[in-house]
Amino acid sequence: MNSETASHPTRSLLLQHGLQHLRQHGLRQLTVRGICQQAGVNPGGFVYHFGNRQHYVSTLLELWYAPLYRQLQDSLQQQGEPLSRLSAMLLQLVAFANAEGGVISQLLLDAGAGEVAAVEFIRNLAPRHPQLLLQCLSEAQQAGQLCQAPPLHQLMYLMSALGFPVLLQQLSSGKHILPTLLEQGLASYALEPEHLQQRLHWALKGLSARELAQ
Repeated sequence: MNSETASHPTRSLLLQHGLQHLRQHGLRQLTVRGICQQAGVNPGGFVYHFGNRQHYVSTLLELWYAPLYRQLQDSLQQQGEPLSRLSAMLLQLVAFANAEGGVISQLLLDAGAGEVAAVEFIRNLAPRHPQLLLQCLSEAQQAGQLCQAPPLHQLMYLMSALGFPVLLQQLSSGKHILPTLLEQGLASYALEPEHLQQRLHWALKGLSARELAQ
């Protein structure tokens, strides 16, 4: 696809409406006809720019995800100790999960329902931001800042400590699943910056080579 087609107003308009639909409804209800009607675009224009729904949805998901990936790549390349870069990357990832938790929840539901584009997108994430985090974890181990353990296990531990409360809050918010007191406490614990920083501190302290050596 040439640069003129990539920046074509019709293409941008279709993607803009697709992102709005993704955030509100996920992918399962997304149809070519519906998006064209919302954007006021002839279906022929959709076919010209994307060919089919599968390619359109894949492009849409990449448009949604790419800013996070670039941000994490930039953080990995920054100067400074690996542990400082790792902390910054984890906070960026959790901030994204907080801001886009609705989309993430919908994607998981879409994948579970067999939405092909959602399944492929999730499967293809492994060499992307998880790999960046694993690289930074390995560098922190080599610098003697973290204990020697499989970086993948450490990453799952960190993401469960940081990301799981955010995901749980997103899934339960407004649904009255939890007791009111617990729901209020979860919102504070999961989302308020000072509590996020505290969880990060606890989690990294648990993996500290110095702490385990004592």
